[in-house]
Amino acid sequence: MNAYMFAIAVGAAMLLIAALISNMISYQGGANPTDPRQRKMVFWILCLLTPVAIYFAGVGAAAPSDALGAKKFNDAIGIATAAGLGLYLIVGFILAKVFKNGKLGNWF
Repeated sequence: MNAYMFAIAVGAAMLLIAALISNMISYQGGANPTDPRQRKMVFWILCLLTPVAIYFAGVGAAAPSDALGAKKFNDAIGIATAAGLGLYLIVGFILAKVFKNGKLGNWF
């Protein structure tokens, strides 16, 4: 598996985890509900953890063992980390706008 496919898979998995956790947070009534803030915090914490997970899991699990392949992989993992983070943010923004009246609409 190359670095880019690995980054896309990890970015999508982190987005899925953010969506699942956001849907598990129940609505709160009253004048000052804290549930939108909790959903936003979950999204942004996982946003910070996404590049870390892509880089360290990629280096630890997906890196090839031969010297030439490892050199190429190390060159590509940085770009792949940025691409995975971009995927997380762009798809997260799209989901927040599509489901603006739902629980995912509180991400941005």
